[in-house]
Amino acid sequence: MSDKKIYLCGFMASGKTTVGKALSKKLNIDYVDTDELLVETYGLGIPAIFEKYGEDYFRDLEYDIAKKTADMKGGVVSTGGGMLTFDRNGEVLQKSGIIICLVRDFDSIYREIKSDKNRPLAQTKTKDELREMYESRILKYQKYADYIVGNDGSVDDCVKKIMSIIDES
Repeated sequence: MSDKKIYLCGFMASGKTTVGKALSKKLNIDYVDTDELLVETYGLGIPAIFEKYGEDYFRDLEYDIAKKTADMKGGVVSTGGGMLTFDRNGEVLQKSGIIICLVRDFDSIYREIKSDKNRPLAQTKTKDELREMYESRILKYQKYADYIVGNDGSVDDCVKKIMSIIDES
């Protein structure tokens, strides 16, 4: 298991980071957040990259980070909310690990993201636009996901669901 990668994908605030950290601790393997790795690698926060260079530039950096994580030995990797909405990223990640899509109820997500200044897309869209984005992204995540896991309970419940999937694969 130590050299296998487990990618967590899902919409903003679906629990990728929280569940990812708990899962890596439980499995005693490394944890990487692609958004954090991107900020570390390029020295600029995501809102600043969006503002200064635009979304297309950010997506190119994100692709570089996808390739970087694919080359890593193993671990749990939480992807940014938009990473798997691009085929080039999905294809890279699919070849190098198991992809698990975390799904949460949209209203729960919206309550969490509506005032989060670190989510540029959440700041510039209405609730209806975000719901539309959520619905279209879910389909894209599912295109690459090996498994879909509901995350409307506790973090421990979600980790247990993922552990049972990993044990079977």
